[in-house]
Amino acid sequence: MKIEMLAVEEPAIAMAPLIDMTFLLLIFFMCASHISTQRHLPLEIPVADKGVVPLERPDRWMVNIPKEGGLYSGDEPIELATLAAQVKARLAEQPNLSVYIRADGQSRHRDVKKVMNALAEVGIDNFIFGVYKPGEPGGGGE
Repeated sequence: MKIEMLAVEEPAIAMAPLIDMTFLLLIFFMCASHISTQRHLPLEIPVADKGVVPLERPDRWMVNIPKEGGLYSGDEPIELATLAAQVKARLAEQPNLSVYIRADGQSRHRDVKKVMNALAEVGIDNFIFGVYKPGEPGGGGE
């Protein structure tokens, strides 16, 4: 007796979903690398062995003070009066606003004091300072 063999279909891989997924991954990694390079200004943060990382740090207004002088709100250069006006406007919307000051280790104290005084005049009295905590990945308190 002769047994007929059934026609076997060749397995095929659907390429369209694979191409879609590849493009999605490419877009994701392009966006993620762009975000990670714009984190903040490169500063030599002072070392503090007893520094503590507060949990609410990402929600704070970030002010950067490089050693050359000048002032940055996040990564954007800004004048002290403009910074105070922006913080005052945001303080009206967010009454518990607090500020994260990142000053270079070589920054002059008077520059930091000017920022603190200007922000205190508009009603900000909650500051934390960025420090580098040695021995922890990513700098610890920075």
